[in-house]
Amino acid sequence: MPMPPALDPELLSCLEDVLDPEVGLSVVDLGLVYRASRSTDAVDVAISLTTRACPLGEMILDDIRERISERFGEVKVVNASLVWDPPWTPDRITDRGLERLGRPPRRPPDVHLRDH
Repeated sequence: MPMPPALDPELLSCLEDVLDPEVGLSVVDLGLVYRASRSTDAVDVAISLTTRACPLGEMILDDIRERISERFGEVKVVNASLVWDPPWTPDRITDRGLERLGRPPRRPPDVHLRDH
């Protein structure tokens, strides 16, 4: 099975303000971003949604395109698309997303023990 492409950290930072309005979390915290890559003249983002029945997909994609164009104005092409494979599951929600939903993170915070 091929490795998924890396998620560009600057693009993820840009997408942290793109919210799924029904859940109130960013597409990043929900784990909806499946691809986020860029070259000197193009950005390619692929996201999924929490359900295929979500009527807000185009609105979310438009928000993604707008925010990328604002932040990366030098980029000539912004591709943003929906993908359904692999299907999204709640396991993709980040620890920060879980915290914002009032749930405990999957991984406990780092605890540094002092030597006595």
